[in-house]
Amino acid sequence: MALMSLKFYNTLTRELEVFTSISDVVKIYTCGPTVYDYPHIGNWRSFIFSDTLRRSLNYLGYQTKSVINITDVDDKTILGSQKAGQKLLDFTRQYEEAFLRELDELNILTPDITPRATEYVPQMIELITHLLENGCAQKEADGIYFLLAKDENYGRLKNIERNIENDFALWKFWKESDGEVVWEAPFGKGRPGWHTECLAMILALLGEEINIHTGGIDLIFPHHENELAQALALTDKPLANFWLHSHFVNINNEKMSKSLNNFITLNDLKNKKINPLAYRYFVLNAHYQTDLNYTDESIKSAQNAYEKLQQFVTEVSPQGTRGETSVSESLASPSWQNLFREALEDNLNTAKALGVVWRMLSDKELTDSQKLATILDFDKVLGLDLENSSKITEIPPEIAKLLTERELARKAQNWPLSDTLRTQIESLGYQIKDTDSGSLLTKK
Repeated sequence: MALMSLKFYNTLTRELEVFTSISDVVKIYTCGPTVYDYPHIGNWRSFIFSDTLRRSLNYLGYQTKSVINITDVDDKTILGSQKAGQKLLDFTRQYEEAFLRELDELNILTPDITPRATEYVPQMIELITHLLENGCAQKEADGIYFLLAKDENYGRLKNIERNIENDFALWKFWKESDGEVVWEAPFGKGRPGWHTECLAMILALLGEEINIHTGGIDLIFPHHENELAQALALTDKPLANFWLHSHFVNINNEKMSKSLNNFITLNDLKNKKINPLAYRYFVLNAHYQTDLNYTDESIKSAQNAYEKLQQFVTEVSPQGTRGETSVSESLASPSWQNLFREALEDNLNTAKALGVVWRMLSDKELTDSQKLATILDFDKVLGLDLENSSKITEIPPEIAKLLTERELARKAQNWPLSDTLRTQIESLGYQIKDTDSGSLLTKK
């Protein structure tokens, strides 16, 4: 049953507010990737955050409907496709597919809907037509622009004063450099502006009022500010009841960005033998409203902590070396569950929630089975895939042979041979740890 003490920091009001749902199903919209390149790990923080938000709401008893869009038409995608000598949709699809693959690697729940901007251009044209009709937009030489002079309170999210000379584009008229990227519209052929794309998809898929709009803090202005301005001009409603924004991931205390060429991708982490779920742990170990600083040391520390959780689950699960009995959810500790819920209700404090995990594991009053049931219950929110991430259902014959040879070498105290066999096993994608109960094999 949903509890009433859940609180979030609302960017719109700049206050910590008790969350109340305006509908039976909590509608969540997250601004998705612009598919002209691979996301860097800073980009991934906002998606891990929105996933943790969704998981937390489900855990606390709410039903949710999640939308993450794909921005597959804008200046960057057009320029990128032209440089690659590809048609726009052929170019963007490869990065969209990569995004979805990495979404899975990070154990981010598949969104209920993943709309592409190019599939909603008719709705964007209709939206712009209404803004022209009510006098909140006007035609200029190069496109259709939203008139900030019509919005007396522009700057609500960022808390800035409006500058009516900075009207923003709703529609950009076709020019020769756009090539084949063009749609016909009653006000002139061209293509939509980014700020109109997301709003049109929200209205079409979730309606005029949604519960939560999320994204990184870099999207507050101008993107979310401009979405909000258009929504109010069209519906006189603030689009979202709650606006939640996650902070940056810096690298060695500097802003991570593609323009500075100091970014790291998920693939870079994997090449460094860092599990994507260890990066998820790294993100969860800080409150979403604080900047994270990535260093080689900090990610390795996160990986070590994540592997300890993996090892515990592997060892105490029924097929593990210390397994007791089959695990039932009823074994989970209610007192520790309450502390975990309190952390989530406190503005989604995942760092505090992870603290609860580690304290629970050191609780001498709980049996291993109770700890296992409790941590697997917590993992419904944490999304670390602890039950499956290190599980090996079948050991390949070549690995089994190496394990037997290594065990014989250990019994003979032939440590050089034992180390050589360990290296061979690790080179084949497995990891071996020696415990008091014997050798433990896990996947890397």
